Amino acid sequence: MHSHRVKGSTRTVSIAAAALAGSGLLAVTALSVPAFADGLPDEPESTASDFQLGVTHERLTADWWGDEEAVANAEQILSSVGPLQNQHLMGFGAENPWPDPNSDARDWGSLDERMQLIEDTDGTPVITLCCAPGWMTPGGEDWPEHYEAPMPQYYDEYAQLAAEAAQRYPQVKYFQVWNEFKGFWNNDENRWDYEEFTELYNLVYTAVKEVRPDAELGGPYVSLNTYADCSHDCSDLSGAWGTVDQRDLDAMEYWMDNAVGAEFFTVDAWSSTKDGYYPNQDETNQKFRAITEWITARTDLPVWWSEFYAPEAAGSEASTLGLMRAAIEGMRDGGAAVALLWGPECQSELPCIWTPTAEPGGGQPTEYLPLVQEFANRP
Repeated sequence: MHSHRVKGSTRTVSIAAAALAGSGLLAVTALSVPAFADGLPDEPESTASDFQLGVTHERLTADWWGDEEAVANAEQILSSVGPLQNQHLMGFGAENPWPDPNSDARDWGSLDERMQLIEDTDGTPVITLCCAPGWMTPGGEDWPEHYEAPMPQYYDEYAQLAAEAAQRYPQVKYFQVWNEFKGFWNNDENRWDYEEFTELYNLVYTAVKEVRPDAELGGPYVSLNTYADCSHDCSDLSGAWGTVDQRDLDAMEYWMDNAVGAEFFTVDAWSSTKDGYYPNQDETNQKFRAITEWITARTDLPVWWSEFYAPEAAGSEASTLGLMRAAIEGMRDGGAAVALLWGPECQSELPCIWTPTAEPGGGQPTEYLPLVQEFANRP
């Protein structure tokens, strides 16, 4: 059960004690936090010197199952970047931690291994609370082609799982809640289902804070869509680089108005538009700066770019390396606190910082490593 007071007052969320029964966690009862409408907690503004670039581990990374020497090489590289290293709760290299809905048993083995990797490479761990065990989702699959959100009747169980993870890994201070609104689309209204997402977010936030008051959580992790030739749902956030879809901004503003609390704000975007325009370096810089400034004008929360992509167009004279620098500097100059590079080990066409570790001779630095090290801000 959960209840919200009206906007502008203190908002209360409660989770039924039964949702945590048998888990060893305390039930959440009437945890109250200031509503966003009453003003966000004071946070120091980010400066260029505070900005740091970390990484998000993908399915393949500097793990033990690669070639021993290649893995050692990759770990040495990993120790020179960061220090923020993000790993998903499930998926992207982590197995389902709650495979049997009728059992109290948990399978934390793969996530334990990732946490150990982060510790071994002097990283600061981050967990993205996504994705959900298949039995919580409409499709019922652990590894569908497109990850699905838990069904509403399992929101409490997902919040319980998030709280258990927070208890198991006390070294993890930062938790991103969900990923790119996966599974949260309102087909009837042709927009994000931001009401349901915020419902899940509030339950997760409350459950984690009950067992780990020191934890810091962030959302909403919307992936912004932009168009060079916008014909519908066009926002005022635009430039030579394109126009942001108003529906994405609506989702972010709803979350800001209705989340029970947060310690940072998460977002991601591509430099390229949905209709195939690839901005040049100046436009890429302007785009990431403009979006960051749009967010910082509306919240005092530190802004995290959970993902960012700046591909070059086929046949373009622009380099992906130069475009990446432009995006990073745009985020930084717009006031962002953090950006996370998706997939540090090469496994697709995306920029990466070391070669695959599966083969002998792997784990070698790529041309992107010096750029990532430049903005690592490692103490």
